[in-house]
Amino acid sequence: MKKLLAMVAMAALLLTGTAACAEIADFDKVGIWYAQGQSDGNTFDHCVKPGVSDDVSVNDHVYWLPNSLRTWNVAPSGGDTDKPLTIVAKPEAGQATGLEVNVWPQVNFMLNTYCGTDERDGNSPFVQWWQKLGSRYQADGPDGWKAMLLNTVVPALEKAKNTLRNYTADQLVTGVAFAEAETQFAEVFSSELERVSGGDFFCGPDFNRAVNECSQVAILLKDADYADSGVQAARNDKQKALEEAAANVARAQGQVQAAEAQKLLYQNPAWVQLQLAQKQLEIAQACAASAKCTMVLDSSGNVQVHTS
Repeated sequence: MKKLLAMVAMAALLLTGTAACAEIADFDKVGIWYAQGQSDGNTFDHCVKPGVSDDVSVNDHVYWLPNSLRTWNVAPSGGDTDKPLTIVAKPEAGQATGLEVNVWPQVNFMLNTYCGTDERDGNSPFVQWWQKLGSRYQADGPDGWKAMLLNTVVPALEKAKNTLRNYTADQLVTGVAFAEAETQFAEVFSSELERVSGGDFFCGPDFNRAVNECSQVAILLKDADYADSGVQAARNDKQKALEEAAANVARAQGQVQAAEAQKLLYQNPAWVQLQLAQKQLEIAQACAASAKCTMVLDSSGNVQVHTS
């Protein structure tokens, strides 16, 4: 009897070890399946496509990673970090040194979740990223994901910011240099990101995991300001003074032009005659409105006014 119970218990244990439960991947998640157990150890088995149902053995584990657009947003508030990229800009004309500028970028990317045509390629970018970076930082969770980006994206940004030293502070703060600067910045950033992460693990927003095509990560230079807020205040005061001085000059020029125009009119006989005629008309109209006033037109055509 004891032998029979032992066999039943062993069978139950075996059934438990081989039992499986169905898991359905979210539409924006990709699973990376590892077979785990005494016989399997901890080995990669296959990837689970977004939105697909798969049976996971009890001893196995699936790590779920994002298959949607991700960002690293550097912003004073509401971003992933409030620490800007600070650089010393190119000196303005006549200046010995440039001003310090804070730059606020945003990185738009997708994790390279390509897992081979059969979803079982252990050398694919997705599996290699997990083994080199994802597993180390436990990037399948929000805290681990952020830690992973802090150690890959942020160092690449710090390297790429040196390209902005080619522009003056005014060019950066006003944003006139952004269109050109973004291209150079993105090239250096993408190259450095691949170097520090150890592979082509991050792609642009147009990434499609069905094909092994990974475009360059997208960079947006959103804003820039002077690291010293006093510099901006001083420049605002300077600009206000310049605008007030320019307005004073414009007003003075207008007065001079008006005086010159008035002087020219006084020298114009026709204008003088017009003024006299208008004055006589005003006198005649006032006389016509009064019962005690009479008007006589003399031989010269002038109006003679008499009051009683």
